[in-house]
Amino acid sequence: MRLTPLLIPVLIAACNTTPATTVTDTESATGGGSSSGTTQGSSPTTGVSATEGSTDAPTGGSEGMTDSGTTIATSTSTSTSSTTGTETGTTSPAQTDTGPQETSGTSGVETTDGTSGGGSSGSSGGESSTGDVEACACPDLEVALDDGIFVLSSNAQLWKYFPETNKLEQLGPIGCDLPPSTFSMAVDRLGFAWVQYLDGQLRKVDVTNVANCSNPGFVPGQQGVSNFGMAFVSNSAFDKCDQMFGDQYTGIPEGVDAADFFRVDPMTLQIVKLGKTSYGTAEVTGTGDGRVFLFAAKNPDTQLVEVDKADGSFISTVPLPGVKLGGGWAFAFFAGDFYFFTDGQNDGKSEVTHIDYDDSDNNGKQDITVVINNAPLKVVGAGVSTCAPTIPQ
Repeated sequence: MRLTPLLIPVLIAACNTTPATTVTDTESATGGGSSSGTTQGSSPTTGVSATEGSTDAPTGGSEGMTDSGTTIATSTSTSTSSTTGTETGTTSPAQTDTGPQETSGTSGVETTDGTSGGGSSGSSGGESSTGDVEACACPDLEVALDDGIFVLSSNAQLWKYFPETNKLEQLGPIGCDLPPSTFSMAVDRLGFAWVQYLDGQLRKVDVTNVANCSNPGFVPGQQGVSNFGMAFVSNSAFDKCDQMFGDQYTGIPEGVDAADFFRVDPMTLQIVKLGKTSYGTAEVTGTGDGRVFLFAAKNPDTQLVEVDKADGSFISTVPLPGVKLGGGWAFAFFAGDFYFFTDGQNDGKSEVTHIDYDDSDNNGKQDITVVINNAPLKVVGAGVSTCAPTIPQ
């Protein structure tokens, strides 16, 4: 998601056709340095001071916002440094709606109940131990859905981030029929990235061939919702079919009933409002076991919020000291943890921050670590299929 001054969309110059590129953590931290001279990563830790009380929306990034007073470890490796030990809340209840419908012009196969299951071009059948075909089985694609996080640049290029190796790989510019000024993204269980543009339009991009772009027929501006954070979420831990959920972008970082929380009906692509949230600049991610999380502003930094999928009501929150939204932000859940992509330095090069949400190292803390200081793109969208693992691998 990107925030621009006065909320006026700024069209980004069309992307070139640079061939696929793989960037390691070392290259992104040292070889792709910012022209603005960012100092993050120049020392192991960075101390900053906090100022409370402001509720103004960050304009054009973190300008006008003060830094927090919490030390955060920065590195270009996967080592961790403890900053917070906040515990999480309970999981949201299961929901039994069907997943998103496959539309014409895509390679997916629609099931009889309108879910996104049934596989896609090149997919495997996914049979159960009883011989029955598994509902909403994960397809076996050339570009795998279960080994990383898809990320979208502000100028409409699709990349993939691999948490295990801490590398970024460029998949290429998406071949859609709109000016390359993108806002957010979600990835479904069939291997399509649903890309949202600044004008609210959605396009479906095949992750195995990013030049293959189609219009699914979503009508922008429904019920007063223009732009929104978005993610696909499984119906429950036992029902793997997925559907899209969204949190309305209103420009209000935090406040009572700041934004509408909704799902997108898989059959009609109509917005179905479910309730309100207190976060009007939040991005959304979902999990393969049916949970919904928001990445939201919390002066002077940010927070990770779990909400109830049924109505958007608050469940739990984890503060993210030192992690700032900046000029573009996104996040995703992968293998029990979260990864945040933020342009906190407002230099067009995102930082990647990891939180050990499930405390996999058993130190009693949810360690926060910057794993990439200067990615070679400004990330505005991140999407992970619900085929991705929910526990450490």
